Amino acid sequence: MKKPKISLSTEDSLILQQISESGEEDIISLSRNLGMQRGRVLAGVNSLRRKGLVVIQRTAEDWWVQASTKGKQVSHYIWPEMSYSSAF
Repeated sequence: MKKPKISLSTEDSLILQQISESGEEDIISLSRNLGMQRGRVLAGVNSLRRKGLVVIQRTAEDWWVQASTKGKQVSHYIWPEMSYSSAF
């Protein structure tokens, strides 16, 4: 059985990489760290969520985002040089 292909835009890839490196990020920090407008970050996070690559936890003040198991696997595949001591 073939694995399904996952198509990521450049922005989605950058967002996933940042989340994977930090372990967990809030939308405000993601926006600041990536130098992207919050709306674009939200759109990218939602795209990654629909693909099953991130998990979102909403609080009263912000959204916290972390890579799902599938997201960690994709990140490790795309960026094998990244260290994932707690990825699996």
